[in-house]
Amino acid sequence: MTDLRDEADGHELFSDVLERLASGSGARLTFAEILEAFGDRAFGAGMTVIGVISLLPWPPGSKVVFSLPLAVIAAEIVLQRRSLWLPAWLLRLSISRATFARGLKRLIRGVRFVEGLSRPRLRALTRGWARTLAGLSCLFLAVMLALPVPFGDVAPALTIIVFGFALMQRDGLLMLVGFLGVVGCAAYLAFIWAAVVEIFRAAAAWVQGRAG
Repeated sequence: MTDLRDEADGHELFSDVLERLASGSGARLTFAEILEAFGDRAFGAGMTVIGVISLLPWPPGSKVVFSLPLAVIAAEIVLQRRSLWLPAWLLRLSISRATFARGLKRLIRGVRFVEGLSRPRLRALTRGWARTLAGLSCLFLAVMLALPVPFGDVAPALTIIVFGFALMQRDGLLMLVGFLGVVGCAAYLAFIWAAVVEIFRAAAAWVQGRAG
């Protein structure tokens, strides 16, 4: 169990921790090792790391694995838990450390950019109802991340990263940016759904026409 403070003051930079994890020993990097490295920033850091990993190239359908811990963390945020608990089987989930290191090398500049923009501000927007809404938003993003939506994984992953930094830094402005990202993701999902429905209707009409 990891105590929560969700504030980066006095902590090692998030990007530095990621690089330390990438250069660590062992062929596999477990989720337990990631959470242990971030200590009392477990909620925000856990979501951010999942977002970063989700941006790496993976075989179709494999991102469902990353949606599971994200959904659990998001649910605990909704429940306003003060400490993060994950079942043992989730803590044992792992990825190749070499794959993580290669992906991080490509993404680290973007991570540092967001890191440089975030700082404690508008803290009222990082607790209470806003924190609950952020948890619900991340539950939605976890589901979207797992769906086979064309080009539908980048925007949720980036939005998850924003929410993660908002929680770690108690940055209410980033929290608002995250909510805007959720609106954009929902609009894109609705667009894809409407397009798929229209394609099926057109296909059904074509089949009827051929049969008639």
